[in-house]
Amino acid sequence: MKLKLLFLMAFFVLWAFIACSSPESEEEPGNSSSSGGNGNPSSSGGGSTEGWTGWPFDASGENLQATPACPDYENPIEIIYKDGDSPEIINPHTANVTVDKNGENVTVTLTGTTEYNLVLSGTAQNGSLKVFGNDQIRLYLDGVNIKNNSGPAINIQKSTGKGRVKVCLMSSKENYLDGKSAEDQGNEQAKGAFFSEEKLSFTGNGSLEVKSRLGHAIVVDNDIEIENGKIIISEAEVDGIHANDSIKIEGGVIKIASKGDALQSEDKSIVISGGKILAQTTGVKSHGIVSEANITIKEGANIQISVLGNGSKGMKSTKLTEIFGGTIAIKASGSRHGNDDADSSTAAGMKVDANLYIDGGNLTIKSPGSKAKGINTSGDIVMTEGNVDVEADDDGIKIHGYLRMSGGSIKVASKNKDEIDVEPDKKQKTGGTINGQ
Repeated sequence: MKLKLLFLMAFFVLWAFIACSSPESEEEPGNSSSSGGNGNPSSSGGGSTEGWTGWPFDASGENLQATPACPDYENPIEIIYKDGDSPEIINPHTANVTVDKNGENVTVTLTGTTEYNLVLSGTAQNGSLKVFGNDQIRLYLDGVNIKNNSGPAINIQKSTGKGRVKVCLMSSKENYLDGKSAEDQGNEQAKGAFFSEEKLSFTGNGSLEVKSRLGHAIVVDNDIEIENGKIIISEAEVDGIHANDSIKIEGGVIKIASKGDALQSEDKSIVISGGKILAQTTGVKSHGIVSEANITIKEGANIQISVLGNGSKGMKSTKLTEIFGGTIAIKASGSRHGNDDADSSTAAGMKVDANLYIDGGNLTIKSPGSKAKGINTSGDIVMTEGNVDVEADDDGIKIHGYLRMSGGSIKVASKNKDEIDVEPDKKQKTGGTINGQ
């Protein structure tokens, strides 16, 4: 009897110990109570940096310049979202400006030629801003958080086709847009989370995070310019920033994580003369920076690109690429996509369908993917200054035209093919060094 009693006592003590030592609850990944409310990321500055770690990325040089900042405004049209309730509207221009509301969706119709100031703040659980009319709009993002489950969070429709929307990211304010593309409605297009048919420019020293669950994140049927501000594309189902026409980047910090191209111009040139760009793409044949015209990189640019998909390129231009300065670091981890058919594509750090001109700067490329090339040009490489460092599984540098080198330094290595693949009679070196020679 005593043995039975001792056994039962020991059993209950062991059971109590196990029960007390077990955790009461276990948080699921991504549901930490420390995350910001209303779907906002918990990190400051407009987004997490988890997708931009490891080479070629670094965290240096991400403090925004004090200028250009947002200019002061007078008599603004204020739209204050109320976290599920009807937005508050302050409209001092009722003679020329109509503001309509449908739930959390706000439509502003402007008339006349006056440049109007629109100030957005507050949180919309399922809302949007749509703007019609007027050639000039200044859009101040003053700590706004808009989520739209069925279309763009911000949708700027065409007035004359010659207008401009100036987006001001207010100092130290964090702004969030979460939307998707939607089907065209008559003549209206809605291609992404932030859509504009007019020219779009960004300035100020605040931040903007954009997520697109369908379509592009920021898409413009015209030109786009970025002077300042922190713009983070934390999720893009297709392209991160997509412009029908030119892209011009002079400053700011831009971080893009996309399944499609990170930065794409459909028709005109891309010029980057300042700022820091971190881009990571994951889709097949999705490129870091791609232009159907020229790409120009100037002194002051800091570009870091990682492309993971098969057939992807870090930088790709259908015309010439010019590098006059700056720092460029590219990693192409994908392999070849397809066979030797018309749709096949070889991964590469850089692909130029015309000539590549290098007159300064520092270009580093690592292409560890199977059969991935470092630099692949259909035309010539003309190099007068600068430093190029390439490591690739396939050809380090493949040149279908001439190598015309009069200065600078090239360091190149290939794991399985040629360091530099160019016809012997097309190699014209009058200066500079290749692998120290």
